[in-house]
Amino acid sequence: MPMEEKYASEDFLARWLAGELSDEELTGFQASNVYREIMAIDNAAKSLKGPKIDTEKALSLVTLKNQKAQKETKVKRLWLFSAAAACIALLFTGYTYFYGTKTYATGIGEKESVLLADGSIIEMNSNSRLSYKRFNWEEDRSVDFDGEAFFDIKSGNDFTVITPEGTVSVLGTKFNIKIRKDFKIQCYEGSVVFNPLDKTHSSMELTQGMEIQLMNGQILQKQFSQNTPDWKNGFSSFSEQPFSEVLDELSLQYPIRFKLNDVDINRKFTGNFTHNNLENALKTTMEPMGVKYHISTDKRIVTLSD
Repeated sequence: MPMEEKYASEDFLARWLAGELSDEELTGFQASNVYREIMAIDNAAKSLKGPKIDTEKALSLVTLKNQKAQKETKVKRLWLFSAAAACIALLFTGYTYFYGTKTYATGIGEKESVLLADGSIIEMNSNSRLSYKRFNWEEDRSVDFDGEAFFDIKSGNDFTVITPEGTVSVLGTKFNIKIRKDFKIQCYEGSVVFNPLDKTHSSMELTQGMEIQLMNGQILQKQFSQNTPDWKNGFSSFSEQPFSEVLDELSLQYPIRFKLNDVDINRKFTGNFTHNNLENALKTTMEPMGVKYHISTDKRIVTLSD
């Protein structure tokens, strides 16, 4: 068995905790990577509040494993294995904290601002999810994202947003990403580079005022003039977009679902709706389309009819 693997074994760690190693074994162990990792995690864990260890469960598992041993041996082995279990739990807790991920998620009608370690801010719209590694953030500024959010990124090493459609890379800039049925990026300051997963499309650089939208396998590009995304100001706007997208967005901002009753949802809609009043939102989207609506008593179901 390789020495590093031996040092990480349960039996060896139990002997170490029990003070049963020979001088030669202890010297070799203290020079190993396993020992250095345990000490680093142990030092960091002293200042952290980690999850509680279910010691009773660990002890019961150890007892079951050793139930056929002699009484004196079983008592000794029980202590050794419980010590090893605690050591392994410490390793797992430290690994989870340092190498695990931090995740944020918003539900229907919810918004949240996330402040990153470098001072960057990510403002998340409804029904969005963001995660990133806890450890070594300054060296690896990378997040996984799905939904819609406004990114205000501080200058520094490359900042990468990993999405289902590809990656967005920046140094320091402001931009909005929207991932719903389609994929859209708007650059509000500086520049961003989009590297699509679909290799039929090449990388694209966007500068201030540029927008790209990935729709039905095609990338559409245009200019825009807003200073901030509409959703940050509390409303959603549409320009010649299918009515189905309006209904989808309403369902993201309000906890409702629609009964359509043969309403044509492919017609195009231009207009907007507010995020803080369901009645006003329905009125400003349904009336211009000539659609009648009825809200259920619990305000969860909206029935539409022509």
